[in-house]
Amino acid sequence: MMHDHTGLRRYRLRIYDGAYEVLHHRTYIIDVDLNSPTMGGVLDRQLAALTQAALDANEPMDRPRLEVVDPETGAVVLDWTGA
Repeated sequence: MMHDHTGLRRYRLRIYDGAYEVLHHRTYIIDVDLNSPTMGGVLDRQLAALTQAALDANEPMDRPRLEVVDPETGAVVLDWTGA
């Protein structure tokens, strides 16, 4: 999977249950290279950790997914449901 965002960059993560954003009052930042072969594992771990945080906050998490967002523009760069 190739992205036009090369090298290690900072992104904001948003956690969703389907179309509903959970933990929206919190800010999650990650530094990741979206072209790296390890990117899937990094995002899978983030998805698992944020899903657990949402469950701990009594949020429903039937269809967890992450949006990887450019923090400067607010543009969604990647929608992640797991590798």
